[in-house]
Amino acid sequence: MPRYVPRASFTLQNGEDAIALNQKFASLTPDSPCTAGEDACVNSQFAQCVSGKFVLQACAPTLVCAALPLVNSAGTSITCTTSSDRDARIAATGATSAGSSSSSTSAPAASASAKGGNNSGNGSATGSDGNSGSNGTSSGDAQSSLTLLSSVIAQGFENNGQDQPTAGQVASLTSSNNFINFCATVPQLPITNGQQIKTGSCNPAPMGMIPATTNMPSSKFASPMNMDTIPANENFTIQMAISNLDTGFFVNADENYFSAPQQLGKSGNIQGHSHVVIEQLSSISQTQPTDPTKFAFFKGLNDAAQNGMLTATVAGGLPAGAYRLASINTAANHQPALAPIAQHGTLDDMV
Repeated sequence: MPRYVPRASFTLQNGEDAIALNQKFASLTPDSPCTAGEDACVNSQFAQCVSGKFVLQACAPTLVCAALPLVNSAGTSITCTTSSDRDARIAATGATSAGSSSSSTSAPAASASAKGGNNSGNGSATGSDGNSGSNGTSSGDAQSSLTLLSSVIAQGFENNGQDQPTAGQVASLTSSNNFINFCATVPQLPITNGQQIKTGSCNPAPMGMIPATTNMPSSKFASPMNMDTIPANENFTIQMAISNLDTGFFVNADENYFSAPQQLGKSGNIQGHSHVVIEQLSSISQTQPTDPTKFAFFKGLNDAAQNGMLTATVAGGLPAGAYRLASINTAANHQPALAPIAQHGTLDDMV
């Protein structure tokens, strides 16, 4: 039987507010008076007020712009969605009105005066969760705009995952604006800002492009092999086979660390590079975790693989002892390679 989920105290009000906004948007035209920074839906398009005039941006085909009730907090969001999704979300709140099924096909935007619940915790953000609450640009360039486009809003982020409870499972953080202001919730941490901050930081860059399961990277050491014994204090070469990683892509680690999303090449592989690290062990049977701040050798493998093989020379070798050798496969901005599914074989190797 369906599990009954009680409505929150703000649920009905959210639905009524969404209906009211949709009715308001249905009456707007591109020449309607507006306030700088105000967002609205006009003629089925996202509309942002720039210099006292609405600048329109179309929704994707088959989508309409509409105000939607938030699920986990008080307020509304304005986004591009289907008419059926709009009506279903409003109906789920218990709100009823002819306006709930009106064809208010405006674009993704939120009025700056609308009471949107910003789950990121940034109290300075205004506007509904359909946008960032900041003034955008009028150039039409989405990558320079300060406004979150409704077409990229992940509505699944509003779900904390507890509708399918599992023993020990914790609730996910939720957001109706893609966590764009998440770092404002931890003001004690500096923004990563492309730097390697040893004391900790908060990084606002999106995760980016995720490969298909058929393009997940994998590596395997060809030399030294597992349990090999090699001469101490003599040069030796590490050889590692790599697949499904477009190697040779790396950025300035001192200025662009974690500062851009993961990207895929034409073949669907992650564009990135690898690293090899050697840590000394007390013995080959050591079970105590190692100290990640200490290592005997580290090398970034920045060149493109040759015949599917990456190499690094350990000049002077290593003193006698037991060691483990591991790969660190990453995207171009040095973030660990991201896979599309939780259950997968390791993307790295260790011997």
